[in-house]
Amino acid sequence: MTPYRGIFVSDLDGTLLRDGRISPEDLEAFGTLGGRGILRVIATGRSLHSAEACLPHDFPADYIVLSTGNQVMHWETREVLRSSRLLADEIQAICSALRGLGLSFMVHDDFPGNQGFAFSRGQKPVEDFECRLALHAAHGREMDGCPDMDTASQVLAVVDAADEGLHARLAKEFAGLSVIRATSPLDGRSVWIEIFAAGVSKAAGVRDIIDRHGLQDAMIAAIGNDHNDRDMLDMAHVPFKIENSFLGDDTYITAPNTGDAVARAIAHYTELLQADAERS
Repeated sequence: MTPYRGIFVSDLDGTLLRDGRISPEDLEAFGTLGGRGILRVIATGRSLHSAEACLPHDFPADYIVLSTGNQVMHWETREVLRSSRLLADEIQAICSALRGLGLSFMVHDDFPGNQGFAFSRGQKPVEDFECRLALHAAHGREMDGCPDMDTASQVLAVVDAADEGLHARLAKEFAGLSVIRATSPLDGRSVWIEIFAAGVSKAAGVRDIIDRHGLQDAMIAAIGNDHNDRDMLDMAHVPFKIENSFLGDDTYITAPNTGDAVARAIAHYTELLQADAERS
């Protein structure tokens, strides 16, 4: 294993990826980390299929945490460190609960084909759900009742922002699973409630990488902009949030809402890392 002295983790949508592109400043800064002995990690809610649509194969990352931590992969070799799944009885229980609440939801196939999904419309139209469905129409299939699936990568319900309290309700009902709230990257308002197997999160994915490299004592920096980044930021020694993001916690260091936000966070982090090395 290559010796590393630190870890830098970046969320993708709304953080490193803005309006469908990564700025030259952020790309250059991310690329320099490897030469400084810093492990480079992307942590995203996207599936591998979706991440590959916006990141070139030679993107300067060492690892990618996919689907909010459901998979962890070495970026260059595509070696999979983690892949978690829901089992048939869990899928049935989740679908029954979501149908009972009249929600619109999708059940995503198991990895690596988790861009595919079965879907069910709820009792009232949800514009963001229809938008996501149209965007991924080639991979979706409508289901009647609960799907006959032995395994699934996740279940995703889409609700209006006014119904955000449903996240807490489902998190309590499925306390043995991982129930994560995210803000829709499509309209920036709707709530995505993602249900995974137990123990899935971005933070858990980063810990898998830390354990693989024996970096428990390394200084970790992370940057994000949404609720599903919070556990990752809370585990970091140097946590950054994007200004005017969905994260209102003042304990995080604020990075400007600009195209060089990640580059500025990297500069701040590397200064702290250097100062720490000089004190040692």
